[in-house]
Amino acid sequence: MMKSQKYEQTRSCAKCGNEEMRCLDELTAAFEETRVWSESCDKCGSTDFSSGSSVLPPLSRQQLETWAINDELHFSQQDEDLMLASPSNLELLLEFLDSPNTHIWQRRTLVSTLYVLWFDANHPPDESSQSNAEFAKKVALEIDKRRSLLIELGADESEEFGEPLWYLSNYLKREFEKHKPFPHIFVDGRLDPINPIITLRAIAKVFCDLIKRLIISN
Repeated sequence: MMKSQKYEQTRSCAKCGNEEMRCLDELTAAFEETRVWSESCDKCGSTDFSSGSSVLPPLSRQQLETWAINDELHFSQQDEDLMLASPSNLELLLEFLDSPNTHIWQRRTLVSTLYVLWFDANHPPDESSQSNAEFAKKVALEIDKRRSLLIELGADESEEFGEPLWYLSNYLKREFEKHKPFPHIFVDGRLDPINPIITLRAIAKVFCDLIKRLIISN
């Protein structure tokens, strides 16, 4: 039987300098609330600590299953979407976003995570890094496919905030609308971009042909 992996947590007492270390299981180490080390120093009894560190486990299905139904758990109280935004997690994130069993606040966080994934792929952190245009397009498509869901998730408070996507960063929303690729359609079994200008011309041509046929038939 394989032993479950443990994750190290350390701290230093500000009063006596005592160094302590303990090991946590995956689900305890994953969430900010469960990895809190509230016990006093085992040497002097102080509750004042000068430093500490925690090794965090990589995201897993087990963690998301626990987090998805408990809005009091957080991977991080701040910038939780940034913590979740790893390209390798995309399919898992989409699965829990689409599940009606996931708490609404967690679903909103997952939507924000998609925008962060798109932004990071489209905006490399420095000149030495390359953007991942294909991944950015893939994430943009997944966002566009869920447009009605995104609106639904903000509907309860959309009147108060004046828009349905109030729970997303304004900067991320602006950047996405500014740089997102054309919408796509399936043509002959493959995904093709829709150019709005070409599409409007095609619609106009169909309309003109229809008018000509009506005139001829009369």
